[in-house]
Amino acid sequence: MSFELYSGEILGIAGESGSGKSTLSRLCMGLLKPDGGEIYVCGKRLGKDTVKSLRPKIQMVFQNPADTFNPSYSVGSGLRNAGHDLGLEKQECREKISELLKTTGLPESVLKRRPKELSGGQLQRLAIVRALLCGPRVLIADEAVSSLDVSVSANIINLLLDLRESLGIAMLFISHDLAVIGHISDRVGVMYKGELVENGDTGSVLGSPAHEYTKRLLDARL
Repeated sequence: MSFELYSGEILGIAGESGSGKSTLSRLCMGLLKPDGGEIYVCGKRLGKDTVKSLRPKIQMVFQNPADTFNPSYSVGSGLRNAGHDLGLEKQECREKISELLKTTGLPESVLKRRPKELSGGQLQRLAIVRALLCGPRVLIADEAVSSLDVSVSANIINLLLDLRESLGIAMLFISHDLAVIGHISDRVGVMYKGELVENGDTGSVLGSPAHEYTKRLLDARL
C-alpha cells in the first residue's frame, strides 16, 4: 500500500475486522516493523534510530479508553507520568493538562478520580488529552468511538473535528463504520486483506466506489 496524509486532513481507513487496519496503525506508530517499504513522519523516515525522536510527533487514541490509564492511580497521575515520559517539565505538563482539559470540555476535578469512576466518554476525552500533551502533528484514532454509545460517539467525533480546525492536526481515523468514516473524513482508504484497494476523496469513494469490495461494504451497511 501507499498513501500520504496531509496537515489538517482526516484520512479515514475502512475495512472489515482482519483487513489490517490495526496493523497499519501500529506500523505508523513504529510499534511494528514493516516487511518492506518505508514510512515517513513529518519528512523523516520512521525506523529504529528515529522512532524515539518521532514519537512526540505522532500519537494514538485506542478503542478502549479504560486501557489508556492504570486503574490503580488517578487519571491525573497517569497524565503527569505520560508527560514526564514525553520529556515535559512538571510545570509545563500541569499547564498543558489544564489547557487541554478546557479544550476537551472536562473539569479539573476529573484529575483526582480513578478510571473506574469515570464514564467511557470522559475517559476517551482524557485519552485524547494524553495523546495531545506533546503537541503531535499526527493523531491516529484506532476505532476510537466503536465502544461508546451513539450520543457519546457523536460528541467525540465533533471534538476531533474541532481539534482538527483549532490545531491543524492530521488524523488517521480507523473504523469499520462507514457512516462514521463518511461523516468525519476528507479522504477514505479502503483496506482488504492487508491491501489498500481504494483511496480517494470521501464523496467519490463512498458515493461511486470503483472496487467491488468497497461496493460490498456499502451494500452491507444498507
